[in-house]
Amino acid sequence: MLKRSYYGLLATVTLSSLGDVFGLLAMEWLVYELTASKLAMGAMALSFSIPEVAFRLLGSPLSDRLHRGKFMAGLASVRLLALLLPLSMGITGQLQLWHLFVAAALSGACSALFMPTAMAVVPGVAGEHKLLRAFAVIDGCRNAAALLGPAIAGALTAAAGALPTLGINAICYLAAITALLYLPTMQKPAASRVTFSLQAYVRDIGEGFSFYRRFPAMLSIMMMVSISNMSSVAIWTMMIPFVREVLHRDAAAMGTLTTASAFGTLLGLAVISWIGEIKKRRTVMLCSLAVIGLCNALLGLFPSYPFALIALCAAGVAGPFFGSLSSSLHGTLVPSSMQGRVNSIRFLIGGGLQPVGAFAGAAVAEMYGLPFLFVSLGLLPFICSIAAIFLPNLKHLNGDLSTLQHKSLNEIHITR
Repeated sequence: MLKRSYYGLLATVTLSSLGDVFGLLAMEWLVYELTASKLAMGAMALSFSIPEVAFRLLGSPLSDRLHRGKFMAGLASVRLLALLLPLSMGITGQLQLWHLFVAAALSGACSALFMPTAMAVVPGVAGEHKLLRAFAVIDGCRNAAALLGPAIAGALTAAAGALPTLGINAICYLAAITALLYLPTMQKPAASRVTFSLQAYVRDIGEGFSFYRRFPAMLSIMMMVSISNMSSVAIWTMMIPFVREVLHRDAAAMGTLTTASAFGTLLGLAVISWIGEIKKRRTVMLCSLAVIGLCNALLGLFPSYPFALIALCAAGVAGPFFGSLSSSLHGTLVPSSMQGRVNSIRFLIGGGLQPVGAFAGAAVAEMYGLPFLFVSLGLLPFICSIAAIFLPNLKHLNGDLSTLQHKSLNEIHITR
């Protein structure tokens, strides 16, 4: 039953990730076709990021209070309905910019809780000693979708326009919803979680933050992620203008660049699966973020299509060495009853600066040019990662985690 639940969850995450790849490229392409404005591209990313950040905070207890499988199905259904707005308006020839912004805002709000809830399910359907590989396989399937999706989406957009690409997104969401509804019974909330009071709900949110107060090393790591994600979002928001104005390529080339990044990620995940348990987590995680930042900076210094393929692939290889280790750390240290809240807060901290990156990146590109944006925001996480090596509390992330795990369980028991 657990294996069936895990593979069903794996299929759901893969389908939704594949749909996201098609939908993101299609909506960004439509915005650029309607406006040809870098600021409009930044505003599009902002309309997705702000609801995402807000709902990660306000909705963080929901995945611990509600039936996680049904909750994920509901979130996917709202995203499907949101997507149908620009799709139907585009088919009838009445598409306007605000249709895309509304779809992005609703999608961002639901996305804020979908992946944290999925991550909260994993420890319950995978063995404790298989967490690193379980998260790595999920990350691998997500990136396999990102590997195949962009090239197909780019070619489809170049050949038939962005609306058919958006239609593929809708089909993927529909398939993900179907997979969720046929999953075996997932973990149900405890009876005490079903009853609602505002005081208890606020306390649940506070408990999500309390994990990082008890483990400052994890908070330091997530602050580094926040800076790295701000940089990456700013750069990827401007990737379509970069491809069209600097590299002088089309949508197919944009898809191929995204595929190169995903291919690199799959290589990184294959290496992690081969290595197995990693003890020197601090060094590996910080080096991962530094390499990603450096590769992004080099894109601005050497703006050529072949080099962009190499740089994005290298950044993709580095990414899983942080992501899978971070997920396994959270899966090990966070009690099952708090997985939803803590994962939501984790994504909140890690993505808290994304709205800043999205809009500020567009403004910097408009004022100083795309190469300057890539160099400056690429070097920022690189420098911060080097400086973080000297933080003493990060040493606690290395080696055996059993002491930290017992500390987490004991403090939760005392708090309650």
